[in-house]
Amino acid sequence: AEYRWITKQVYAGNPCFRDSLSSVLAIVTDPKGAFARRTQQQALVVKDENDTPLAAALLLRAEGLPDTVQLSFFEALPDAQEAVQTLVDKAASIARQWGASSLLVGMYGHVNYGLGFLADSFDETPCFGSSYNPPYYLDYFRSLDFSEQQLVSYRYPMSAFATQQEKRILERSKTRFNIRKADFSRLREEIRLYTRLNNDCFADHPVYFHRHDDEDYELFHPFRWFLKEENLLIAEHGGTPVGFLLWYPDFNALIGPGQELGLTALLKYKLFPQRIRRFKIVEIGVLPEFQGSSVILGLFHACYELTKDRFQEYESGWIFSENRKSRNICCRWNPESGPTYSVFSLTLS
Repeated sequence: AEYRWITKQVYAGNPCFRDSLSSVLAIVTDPKGAFARRTQQQALVVKDENDTPLAAALLLRAEGLPDTVQLSFFEALPDAQEAVQTLVDKAASIARQWGASSLLVGMYGHVNYGLGFLADSFDETPCFGSSYNPPYYLDYFRSLDFSEQQLVSYRYPMSAFATQQEKRILERSKTRFNIRKADFSRLREEIRLYTRLNNDCFADHPVYFHRHDDEDYELFHPFRWFLKEENLLIAEHGGTPVGFLLWYPDFNALIGPGQELGLTALLKYKLFPQRIRRFKIVEIGVLPEFQGSSVILGLFHACYELTKDRFQEYESGWIFSENRKSRNICCRWNPESGPTYSVFSLTLS
């Protein structure tokens, strides 16, 4: 209740805010849920002398990332630096009791649920699935000796997407790789494959940790009415899956300030899909042994063929700024800069 009250105060009257985290918080904290069962959790709230909540977060330690305690789902009122300091001190104390050696701020349980505080573009409605928060959240953690990692994203008009279709490489890709849509009549099997590819493609990524397929099923299942088979593309080499691309339309175009995705948005999507002018490429993953091959261009091309007449632009998901390989692929087609994000960490002495 205190968490919801703070969130309401922070975003009241903000025309850009869309509520993308309430549904994630419900999944992450469901005591019977697949993800929550594999975590330790404790909610923290700091109040003033009048019992007014000032700052709140969910402390979370996941089985797959045992040395780290996440200070996740952080929300705080403005001018509450002292309360945030108290919150961080308490979080550090609990993290030590749990046997962890670091605090991580800006992840929502797992990277598949979301990562990073928004660091700019505060006057724009975010693309669906992207973070949104007031700018002062970053100041709170910058003033507390946390180290900061930046994440970047990119935007492309569809005309730039068209220039990505480099014919010679594409021909090579088509002879080596088959790109197919997911088969949702076998949803559990396809989710199992998606999870396995995530684990194999991203094992070395910062703050990524092993996923279980029941966790991804739990994430996708409520969202299934909005997703189509075309939104998950699988690349195969000799019949063996070697990569994937996940994209979806910007559903935030269907909901108003402060709202979350629900039945009204679903009806609008079924009746007026043309209202959505932007889509997001959320994830592209390729097995290490096929990175550098033409499979990535094949995935991009398959996505382009599905989206070219329906959208005006697309946005990438976040990429760690030090991930040169992924950034070079994205910058190859002269993108505009998209929103940037920040993740904060603190080593516990």
